[in-house]
Amino acid sequence: MEDYSKKRLYKKIIVKLLREKKLSIEELLTELNDILKDDYGFEPISRRTFDRAKESLIENGYQINSRKFNGRNYFVLEGYPDNLNLTQEEQLTFPLLIGLLDTEKTMNSVEWLKSALMDEFDYSKEDLNPYPYFVHVQPTLNSQDKLLILAGKIIEYIKKGQAILFQYQKKGITEFKQVAPLQIRYYDNRYYLLASTIDVTTYQPTNLLQTFTLDMFVEKNVNPAIDESDENATEPKHIFFDYDTLYKATRIEELLKHSLGIWYDWKDNKLKSYRLKFTDWAMGIVKNKKIHPSQKTIQDTPENLIIEITVWDNHEIDYFLGRFGDKCERLN
Repeated sequence: MEDYSKKRLYKKIIVKLLREKKLSIEELLTELNDILKDDYGFEPISRRTFDRAKESLIENGYQINSRKFNGRNYFVLEGYPDNLNLTQEEQLTFPLLIGLLDTEKTMNSVEWLKSALMDEFDYSKEDLNPYPYFVHVQPTLNSQDKLLILAGKIIEYIKKGQAILFQYQKKGITEFKQVAPLQIRYYDNRYYLLASTIDVTTYQPTNLLQTFTLDMFVEKNVNPAIDESDENATEPKHIFFDYDTLYKATRIEELLKHSLGIWYDWKDNKLKSYRLKFTDWAMGIVKNKKIHPSQKTIQDTPENLIIEITVWDNHEIDYFLGRFGDKCERLN
């Protein structure tokens, strides 16, 4: 571990110890060195090193003061930097946000987040466990951790403007795909990749937008795409593209703006305004969350709710409205 990281560790342990109780300089230095030795295998630090770490904390806004109790001097942590003070609303909602992540609770990143909240903001494990008062009932996706990692890897390629290669399974057939990735979308419990295909002759994006579901990536793996136009090349030539230019050329915003979630037709999109009548329990769902940004209320009574949305005329509207059964009626 670099010295800079060690210094951060010293300060983190000092804050953690002083959050728990007041300590004399001897007690604080002893407990700090015990943790360094037992938990990290480090050699004990000197009083001088400790003083530097404490002074750095004070300079950064931690209010570490010396107070006298029963004739002895103790260090007391009496305040935190402004950017570490949570509002009451933040204190109340953090446990609920962790509850929403319950389906991913075994992931290392979620465990790290919980640990950071406990270290930095003095939450306990019980504080961050809202069960049984708050329950997220959504089942965990199959291979959720692998899908999130895959999405993260693809986003890194997107940021670099670099094309990717992967094996994709569709209708029982596995094929290699080379695409220029543009966007990851999470819709209706599935992760989607929006990308432009790579021309097999020029090895450049075609500007044709396509959609892939991440759960159909073979082994949930992705690699850099290779330009094989030069047969005499001694090293792999990776394919790069201008992200902003391709983003505009694919009309991704236009195509997805009028989609309920992910579906569009590259050539023959037709906009249609739907008037929909909801009754009973379905009214509350549609009032609580718009089914599309274009949604506007036409009529709202205790008996029914009539709204209008303008979206692409395709099978996505049938799939979406099917979940409401006889509580939704199309008026046009």
